[in-house]
Amino acid sequence: MRLFFAVLLPDDAIEALKRAQEELQTTINEGGISWVRPHQFHYTVKFLGETTPARARIAIEAAEAIQEDLVPFRVTLGGLGAFPNRERPSVVWVGATEGGEELARSAQLLDDRLGQVGFSKEKRPFTAHLTLARIKTYAGEVAAARLLKTAHWGDLARVQVDRFVLMRSTLHPTGAEYTVVDEFPFRGDTGC
Repeated sequence: MRLFFAVLLPDDAIEALKRAQEELQTTINEGGISWVRPHQFHYTVKFLGETTPARARIAIEAAEAIQEDLVPFRVTLGGLGAFPNRERPSVVWVGATEGGEELARSAQLLDDRLGQVGFSKEKRPFTAHLTLARIKTYAGEVAAARLLKTAHWGDLARVQVDRFVLMRSTLHPTGAEYTVVDEFPFRGDTGC
């Protein structure tokens, strides 16, 4: 099974992202752009890829082991970015204008723990991002790059992050379908 850890969003944040995505869709109307369905918006914390049931159990135990070390925090969704860069975008995303450091620290803690039990460690630094679109053609790339030069988004929504989820991704011809496998509420002391 294909697995990843993620932070899911509440409905109001999904609605705000959906409106922002619709604004992009009216600006970039070239073909060759695959728009993420709003109910699939999430922050990927750690991608595991194809995983056997036995390895999935080990990943779950690793996530459970760090729950006491994680405290809830807030993330403000905002800013528009692209991978690999704004000049040659293959992915267009919304970042985190606040709380990105906490999300990165939480992702690092999970990555470190998973590394201790045999999963591959991330080679690139963590970038908090919510994918809005994947660019499939050169025409789409040119249009997205043009938009990224002029688009400046402010904050879209603010969310409380108080858990990771382990998601299963099942690939279909119409796109991926995501299912929650397990949840890991943050149980660390907030000091209040």
